[in-house]
Amino acid sequence: MKKYFEKIIAKKTKRAEELRAAIKKAATADEVRSLGDTLQSVLDELNEAKEQLEQLDDNGSGEGGDGGEGSDSRSNIPPIGAEPRGGNPMATYGAVPMPGQEERKAPLDSMEYRKAFALYVRTGEWRYETRDGEILTTGEIGKIIPNTILKETIRELKSYGKLYNRVRKLNVKGGVEIPIEDLVANVKWITETTVSEEQKAPELKTSISFGYHIAEARIAQTLLSSIVSLEMLESEIAKLLAEAFVKEFDRMIISGSGSGQPTGILNDTRITSKNKIKMTEEDALDWTNWRKNLFAKIPLAYRGGGLLVMTVDTWESLICTMKDANNRPLYSETYDVSTNETVYRFNGKEVELIENDLGIYDFSTATDGQPYMLYFKPENYAINSNLQIGFKRYFDEDKNKYVNKGLTILDGKMLDVNGTFVISK
Repeated sequence: MKKYFEKIIAKKTKRAEELRAAIKKAATADEVRSLGDTLQSVLDELNEAKEQLEQLDDNGSGEGGDGGEGSDSRSNIPPIGAEPRGGNPMATYGAVPMPGQEERKAPLDSMEYRKAFALYVRTGEWRYETRDGEILTTGEIGKIIPNTILKETIRELKSYGKLYNRVRKLNVKGGVEIPIEDLVANVKWITETTVSEEQKAPELKTSISFGYHIAEARIAQTLLSSIVSLEMLESEIAKLLAEAFVKEFDRMIISGSGSGQPTGILNDTRITSKNKIKMTEEDALDWTNWRKNLFAKIPLAYRGGGLLVMTVDTWESLICTMKDANNRPLYSETYDVSTNETVYRFNGKEVELIENDLGIYDFSTATDGQPYMLYFKPENYAINSNLQIGFKRYFDEDKNKYVNKGLTILDGKMLDVNGTFVISK
């Protein structure tokens, strides 16, 4: 039986290659769609054959075992290309689950749901039959994207989102007040006859609660309609959603307004004036001022793991050009020998370079009061979301075209602001 499925896989793989080649040579859109439908059917049969083969390997039913080479059951296997009455030979084996095989995958992982979602993306028609207990839509974000796309989107987010990938991720109930405390207690000496009073935590810095904000990313329908392969469609949606969301996630961490969207660090009213440092161009060019005005003020608890955030312009025009009284550079570039990439550090602190449209200004063009550098511990900023992404498709009457939207619900804000410093001109 194992060899049978291997031959089926080889045959379907060859057929898929032939169809892909034919699609490239197709002259009309109708021909492309027809070939694409055929290709999708072949790919589905190929995936099913691979799953059946994996089940055989997992259950030890390969060559030499039950159903293997030399077994009497081999005589019952139809020749390659033969179809029993009533359909595809794969349907015969798919109808009866193998030992240990699950009868139905989780809905967001199933091929049935993936196909239904792909059809919805292309045409707006929803054909998935929901089973008891399955909740796959919400009023706010529409159809939930399959896990195949979600996993790829998260991978892309980790690849692109410099700040998003560093901050803390939570999944707590919105609207619940969460106290933030100094986890420090006083120590008292006791004797055999006395006991220490119950130690109260110091005064709460604050308490926070997370709300529900919806982030939206739009995708052109013309692009999605032209993709014929399910795998290509899922990959393209993941890429487009990641590119759209990732820049906005980094922006919200820095400068989110807090009104209808998460609260960014620069707009957090809990950051006190002592943590807002003004350094003019003249001050910033003096290395001593950085030691006195910034690094000397960072408490010990917030030194480890702290991150300096600035633009490329600030790095090149300020940090890299600092010099001593004899006009000798103070900064010396270092490199990671494993990647041959520049290591960005300032006074031992890691530097993250960002684009200048996220809320942090270039040092060379910043005006009075505009921030050009930020210091904080990424773990002190939290994004609260289950990162479930929904998908909606609708017709825009004003623009006379279909619009696709990827939506997710989340919130974000600082947990502890005491180790955060904003440097401005």
